[in-house]
Amino acid sequence: MGQRVLLVEDEPELLQALSVRLTASGFACRLAANGLEALAIAQAWHPQLVIADLVMPKMDGYTLVQRLRQDPATAPIPIMVLTAVPAFARESRQELRGVHVIQKPFDSEQLLLTARQLLGQNASSGGLSHG
Repeated sequence: MGQRVLLVEDEPELLQALSVRLTASGFACRLAANGLEALAIAQAWHPQLVIADLVMPKMDGYTLVQRLRQDPATAPIPIMVLTAVPAFARESRQELRGVHVIQKPFDSEQLLLTARQLLGQNASSGGLSHG
């Protein structure tokens, strides 16, 4: 079984595509359509990485990150956030310190490379790239 990744995205097609790509690359994925679902899954399943959209219904990505960081059981989990809004990408780098921000649309190889780096796996190429 691969490393556990929690995917949080309210666009079903993108959520499924991310799941297929990460599963094919050896990761074990759980899926959530919003931050509220993701928080419950994270607390029960203890993922090793969370990849979350910022703009979602019920609980947005900012609130999800804050809640994960407040819980000692989930605080150390690396988090990568995805956003389609350029202003969010710029602002979130300040507000979400220690969280990797990737702007949509993104390259799936970049996403995989960043995921592997956050999980401490050997990566085949250089440093982190933020879109």
